[in-house]
Amino acid sequence: METFNSEETYTLKDLKSWGFDGVSLAVLGHPVRHSISPAMHNAAIKEISQPNDRFSNWRYFRFEVPPEDLIQALPMFHEKGFFGLNLTVPHKEIALGALQKVDSAALEIGAVNTLRRLDDGYEGFNTDGYGLSEGIRRDLETSLEGKDIVILGAGGAGRAAAVEALRRKCQSLKIVNRNQDRLKNLIQTLSPIAERFSIPLSNCSPNDSKLSLPSSTIIVNATSLGLNSDDPLPLPEECVQHPLTLFDMIYNPRTTQFMELILSKGGRAANGLSMLVYQGARSLEIWSGKNVNAETMNQAANAALLSRAYFD
Repeated sequence: METFNSEETYTLKDLKSWGFDGVSLAVLGHPVRHSISPAMHNAAIKEISQPNDRFSNWRYFRFEVPPEDLIQALPMFHEKGFFGLNLTVPHKEIALGALQKVDSAALEIGAVNTLRRLDDGYEGFNTDGYGLSEGIRRDLETSLEGKDIVILGAGGAGRAAAVEALRRKCQSLKIVNRNQDRLKNLIQTLSPIAERFSIPLSNCSPNDSKLSLPSSTIIVNATSLGLNSDDPLPLPEECVQHPLTLFDMIYNPRTTQFMELILSKGGRAANGLSMLVYQGARSLEIWSGKNVNAETMNQAANAALLSRAYFD
């Protein structure tokens, strides 16, 4: 009988006595109790198990893992037989040095969000860029190709977004970030890729007086600013003087203050739920080897958001 509830949030203390009689998958984060990934993945697992009962004993859980414990935790998850892991904030960059193998695309990004079990460790992938590209296509009916892209944030999600924009051959790419050391490191990572595709690459701080946003700009908010109602805008209000396009990776609240600002200027804006769905679908495809219906995950994600006061 199953004694592990996918609605619960577990810790490393629970992992020590883990004995789920099936194939365990999980998302690791800090904080992670708000994550709707278990609802999404378990709905999709149920669907793919209908024609193939090989997946009937697969379950997806969530674990609260402080960043300082991640490196020592990964071998514990491996020992307990966890076949697949998703990593969310703040683990995407931390995990790189602890993996047995890293997919070349994820290595180029410098961050991973999906781990697949090998005999002697985990292999890392990054599905965030795919999720972003598909989310923009679905919700904004446009693409990164040929556009002036401005990415706010230089963390793991920002890294994936930047590399995806370059791979999709954007017109230009600008990274905006407060922390100049992190910004410098990301620019060093991106420069060879930008040069390979002959794409202009630049960077600045949010309060740089020279920051300008052409009307063709697609802004990607890869910061956490907007999660809370009292958060400042990720860019000064005066930067938004005409209609722009925004993809905000935050999905709860459904409409951030930054989205409201963009919309008030006649622009277009979408939240990050579709990105979450598509990156999750791609992760499950990596683990299962099966095609996954993203719409099933989308419906489960929306139901989870409606039924509980999640925040991310």
